[in-house]
Amino acid sequence: MSATPQPASDVAPAKPSFADPQDGRLWRIALVVLLAGTAALMFYVTRGLTFNLDEWTVVTERRGPGAPSLLEPHNEHLSLLLLAIFLGLLQLGGLEAFALMMVPLVAMQVALGYGLFEVARRRVGAGVAVGVAAFALLAGLAHENFLIPGQIGQMLSIVAGVAAFAVLDRPRTVRTDRVLAALMLVALGSSGMGLPVLLGVAVELMLTEEGRKRIWTVAAPFGLYLVWYVAYGTNRAGLEELGLSALWAWTAANHAAGAIIGERQIEPGRDLLIVLLAIIAYRAFKLDRAGRVRLAALTTVLVTFYALTAISRHDIAPPSSSRYLTVGIVFLLLMLVEAARGWKIRRWVPFVVLALVWISFGKADGNADALREGRSLFLQRSEHVRASLGAVELLGRDRVAPTFEIAPLAAPFLAAGPWFDALDGLRGNPGYSVAEIERAPADARTFADDTLIRAGGLKLGPAAPPEGACRPLVGATVPPGGVRVEAGPTQKLTLRARRFGTEWVMVGVLPIPPGVAVELHPQPDASSASYALQARGAARTCRLGG
Repeated sequence: MSATPQPASDVAPAKPSFADPQDGRLWRIALVVLLAGTAALMFYVTRGLTFNLDEWTVVTERRGPGAPSLLEPHNEHLSLLLLAIFLGLLQLGGLEAFALMMVPLVAMQVALGYGLFEVARRRVGAGVAVGVAAFALLAGLAHENFLIPGQIGQMLSIVAGVAAFAVLDRPRTVRTDRVLAALMLVALGSSGMGLPVLLGVAVELMLTEEGRKRIWTVAAPFGLYLVWYVAYGTNRAGLEELGLSALWAWTAANHAAGAIIGERQIEPGRDLLIVLLAIIAYRAFKLDRAGRVRLAALTTVLVTFYALTAISRHDIAPPSSSRYLTVGIVFLLLMLVEAARGWKIRRWVPFVVLALVWISFGKADGNADALREGRSLFLQRSEHVRASLGAVELLGRDRVAPTFEIAPLAAPFLAAGPWFDALDGLRGNPGYSVAEIERAPADARTFADDTLIRAGGLKLGPAAPPEGACRPLVGATVPPGGVRVEAGPTQKLTLRARRFGTEWVMVGVLPIPPGVAVELHPQPDASSASYALQARGAARTCRLGG
């Protein structure tokens, strides 16, 4: 018996209204404005910045002949894609093309916003989905992921994870399987965050019959990762302090929950996290199997991330670290979206969500203030490093030890020898000229003085026997011929100096013992500025030379 064919309906489906919460055009326009505004804001707030902390080791030690393989770990992570992108752009634009270095990070934030929108739209409609994307893109407390180009590695892994869950929402085809496998390779090859992402996707696949047929999409990338780990892998994870690690993980999750609403203190974040987990747990019993499977997968991502990060970083990074907040924000939002699957979204709900986003961003001490403070911190650090780089170049390669640390407080592990090699091999120079050092803020000028004095710009050495009568130093200015300073018979001698700054910088590592004399000789360079000397505990300070 065959079914009777039904005539096609002559009634076209109604188009959604402009502000329809499910798929109105207003929300597509709002998404475009949000993504474009995020990109513009990121380029604006990073003006004047230069590389940050361990990025300097990539600039100076991961390029050129003899550099480690791109497969060698970076901060213990497989960072193949991070290094390939970073070094490629560095070669293309040089040392001063910071805006170019920001392009991949900006692209990842925009991709993250779009990915969150697409996943959320299928659950709660386009209106609320814009708000979900906005919560992540306006999370100023996670400012490191908006200001530091080197965070492209972690962001690639996060975006690959969101994209993978979006792919899992679509019907299975050969193409989607290949895309999923490629996303797992991207996640694993970009940062340590790739492993939690892969495990979360694997959980979703293993919990469904259809998923188990495509388990190769995670098994093959994981196999390649294991080959890499056997050949190159290192880790500092330790199980000796599991209690501290567990506390670190819980506290970090509290801070991530608080960052969603622009709260810095742990208590509001903790209370919000408990409420959110309670809502998610309750809704898990109301969802269909697909919703529960997705919640299990997202939970796996978060738990694995916090567990692995806690056992390897709890003793070197605070749980409120800005760079770790984006992970928690993104996957908590995805869990909330999943928990809301099936809810009827009324027309006014998206406007309430967007109002909450704006409140969390603009309130006092909220996300906007955190982003401004993050920029101020990195701008100050950039000025310190630029001044120190300019100072070490005043002395030149021949007078500075290759292992000399240029600015240990602002750029740890940045050594003079590799830095001069980078200058030879790349275009541009972020270091300040003499004129720029003189115009720099006072604290940056002090950094320049510290670098000069530690590097030997005011050379300290034992004193030769005096020739003739002592010609006392008048004032504090060190003459070109230098000075001889003798400690008193009972008091240690402390020498401090300055040249460009207003603060005194220690000369030498230890005070001079009583009765011992030393000489200080300013080394000639391209600046006409003189050193000033402060000698506490000196019995005599004599001029040397003509």
